[in-house]
This record gives sequence, structure tokens and C-alpha cells, in this order.
Amino acid sequence: MHSLRFISRWLKALREDERGTVPVEGLLAFTFLAWWYMASFTFFDAFRQKNINLKAAYTIADMLSRETGPIPGDATSVQINQTYVNGLNTMFDYLTNSRQATWIRVTSVYWDDNDNKYRVDWSATSGTGHDEMTTYALQAYKDRIPVMPNGDTVVLVETFMAYTPVFKVGLNPRWFETFITTAPRFASCVPWQTDGCGTDKNGNWVNPDMTDIPPPTP
Repeated sequence: MHSLRFISRWLKALREDERGTVPVEGLLAFTFLAWWYMASFTFFDAFRQKNINLKAAYTIADMLSRETGPIPGDATSVQINQTYVNGLNTMFDYLTNSRQATWIRVTSVYWDDNDNKYRVDWSATSGTGHDEMTTYALQAYKDRIPVMPNGDTVVLVETFMAYTPVFKVGLNPRWFETFITTAPRFASCVPWQTDGCGTDKNGNWVNPDMTDIPPPTP
């Protein structure tokens, strides 16, 4: 009986002992605050990078929309070719200060009223190993392209940026993607190299509703 009373008093004293409460509560609070700080920083950084990515994408889309292709006698006019597209990617990296993998895809799109669908004039990607846009693949994006008159064109600019979170707090690595359509400002379309409007990258006449004169048949 004496032993039971001793154990009972010891358990009661242990239950009422609060000498370690403050250190334990402080440790729990510090752990929560540390996790909250890392999570806040990670999500803020992700939204910040996504916003920078969007602004940079609009910038290069605006640059591209101002191009007219080579103009005889105009030394400032340039060709839209693979070098130009790779340069757009370099500009995108500079604007975003990205240290992750990036690539872009540029596509000239027109509306075919006869087939009631969007079609691709030409498409190009920066770097290698990435798929160019096709007329078939373009149909999946039709709800994101503005309504256009027959034969009219827009330039579609897509950017892709890899993103790795700073801390592992529930946000997985992902690709930030943008999808921007913009109308050519100073021409009926943005042509590929010297092929003129309405032709694909191989010089084939693909958009007969364009007002340009078709290239001569070889």
C-alpha cells in the first residue's frame, strides 16, 4: 500500500509539473513559424517568377508583332528565321533573369473560312528537340485564339520556363507556360524569311486569301 501511495503521489506531481512547458511550447512555435516563413517565401517566389515570365512573354510578342520581314531598301528590316527565334529566347532569358531551362515557340496562324478552322502558316521553336505547332495540334487551342476574318493572321507566342521551388513545402517543380496571340502591326502577316505572307517554312503557298502575290512556281 505504501508503494502504491508513493507511485500515486509521484504521478500526480509529474502531472502538475510545468517546468518544461515554456521550452516545449517555444520549440513547437518556432517550428511552425519556420515552416510558415519557408512556405510563404516559396509561394511568393513562384508567383513573382510567373508574373515576370508573363511580362517578358508579352514583350517579345510585341517585338515580333512589329516585324514586317525584309523590305527592299530598308536596312532596319530583318528576316524572321531560326536565328531570330533563338534571339527571342535569349531576350526572354535576359528579361526573366532565368537560370532554369526555357524555350519558346512562335507560330503564324490564320483563319480558313472554307474549312472553318485555324491553320498554321509557319511555326518555329528555339533550340532543338521541341515540337513545332501543327494545324492538327492548333485545334486544341481554338478557344484561346480570337475570332478573325477569313485569311487574317495573328502571331502566336508561347513561352516555357522550368521552375524549381526554393523549399519543398508542397509546391512541386513545374513548367510556367504562356500563350499570347497578337496581330501584326505593320503588315498583313509576319512572314518567314523572304517567302512572303501566306507561305509555310518550305515556301509553299498555304493561305490563298492573303493579298500578297504567290511566290513563283519553281
